[in-house]
Amino acid sequence: MPWPACAGTPVLTRSYDNARTGANTSETVLTPAMVSNGLKRLFSLRISDDPRIEAQPLYVPGVTMSDGKKHDVVYVFSMANTVWAFDAITGKRIWQNPVSLGPAFRPKVTSKPGQHRATDIDSWGINILWGILSTPVIDLDAQLIYVAHWIVDSNGERALRLNGLKLSDGSEPRPALPIQATMTNAVGKTVTLGQSQKQRAALLLVPLQGPQKTLYVAFTGGENPGSPHGWVVAFDVNSWRQTAAWVSTPSSFGGGIWQGGQGPAADENGDVYVTTGNGGFVKNGDTTTDFTGTTDFAESFVKLHYTPGPQNAATLTVADWFAPFTDAKRKSVPEYDYGDQDLGSAGPLVPPGTNLVLGAGKDGVLYVLDRNNMGKAVGDFTKLKAPAIFFTWFPGFDVSPTGDLDFAVQPGMKTHHLHGSAVFWNSPDRGPMLFDWGENEFLRAWTLNTSTGVATFLAKGAELASAQLADPTHPGLGGMPGGMLALSANGNQSNTGIVWTTAPIDGDANHDVVEGIVRAYDANTLDTNQNTDGTPRLKLLWTSKMIPNNTFRYSKFCPPFVADGKLFVTTYAGRRVDVYGPK
Repeated sequence: MPWPACAGTPVLTRSYDNARTGANTSETVLTPAMVSNGLKRLFSLRISDDPRIEAQPLYVPGVTMSDGKKHDVVYVFSMANTVWAFDAITGKRIWQNPVSLGPAFRPKVTSKPGQHRATDIDSWGINILWGILSTPVIDLDAQLIYVAHWIVDSNGERALRLNGLKLSDGSEPRPALPIQATMTNAVGKTVTLGQSQKQRAALLLVPLQGPQKTLYVAFTGGENPGSPHGWVVAFDVNSWRQTAAWVSTPSSFGGGIWQGGQGPAADENGDVYVTTGNGGFVKNGDTTTDFTGTTDFAESFVKLHYTPGPQNAATLTVADWFAPFTDAKRKSVPEYDYGDQDLGSAGPLVPPGTNLVLGAGKDGVLYVLDRNNMGKAVGDFTKLKAPAIFFTWFPGFDVSPTGDLDFAVQPGMKTHHLHGSAVFWNSPDRGPMLFDWGENEFLRAWTLNTSTGVATFLAKGAELASAQLADPTHPGLGGMPGGMLALSANGNQSNTGIVWTTAPIDGDANHDVVEGIVRAYDANTLDTNQNTDGTPRLKLLWTSKMIPNNTFRYSKFCPPFVADGKLFVTTYAGRRVDVYGPK
């Protein structure tokens, strides 16, 4: 089937593409010159069931819908397990009633009255229902949306499901598939994907365009011995069957793939990249055994290769890997737990046209690897394509850490975790660029030499995420998650790049529902003023606070996106997605 023609720019997956660049390079309306004159909130896409929207909405222009008319359609996914379709021009519902995928899970409240709300699935109790947590993906060739989610089955238990919904009316041409996986490890123990495991990472469809597509669904794990394992499960969408699965820590525990909601990435050859979190070791008294690098891959960059085959013969195997550290060798000190520095707090980035894969996690350290030779080593920084670099914070902008990442904790030190994956843009003026925004920090811009892998600091913004908590005089830690980013530009035309950000104004969005703010920065031209520390300053073009009485509650892991002259911002209260455009 040919790729359907679209009058605009479809947004089919989180961060625009399978490389997870976060860059839409087909935006012709929203330019720095226009945005600096201000935007207005055009309307809000309102749902009626759950106030928490975790998944990034998706967008397809020119879809012939169930009313027989063509619409530019925004699809919104609710934690109440519903899918909504809206007209992106008018903001009106196209489907008058949402498509329900079954009852969502309502967790048990474990906190006592007067305590901070907690549940048996979420320590901070922000979410009311748990249904569609991850960002789905759209298959334009098949005119389907693939959605992974929880339901409550007929026995009242949580169950994982995969649905394929028609873009036109939300109907299902094929029944939902269960998501299940088991394997036997090297010592004969059966390892199982638990039906209570979170599926936060966005779905990955490889390729987005073309035949023989494979869909990948990734799962989180636990952080202590005996906890669940991270998984990646593969589906052949043409035959609509599960074909293969990979478990990150078959001999130990953890190694979850959550990536701050970012999905696994894929390169031009179809190989898949993930970063994993805590786990992967066993302690017996004073003896620690690390399985990382043999069978287990916690705290690792992992490259997976899928080989299709007949029924039960497809495989998903490790092709390459690198682990910068292991939890077993890291220490805990007051106010800072080095054993909880998940590499996988943000997802990997695979810059197109390069041989690189890169990413940073809770340490805020950028690792740049040759994706054709990732090193297959633990803690050996000589295997990196370029020296590791402090990316989200400042012990010195071009200071490279050694393999020993544990350092003395200073009074007033804050966490600088990266939860929003880095954005990559090949600027027509500055060449390849990276942008990131760690917690308790400022937006930062870097240039990237794609031949050597060396990242060089360029500038930072003057605006601090969660400003009050980030102040060194404020007691304690907190301040998640920093900023979530997207970029828009008009091809290779100069002076068209904009970095779009959402961040908490104050407070910790992991602990509480807090107010957010949207900011737009010029991606190329710097401010004429420097920052107070003497560094070059990124030029702020616009903020959502420039609109009188404009407030929203911050969706902690959901980036904004731009398409066809509009900015879409997901919220955590008011049951809405806000849509901004030119005045």
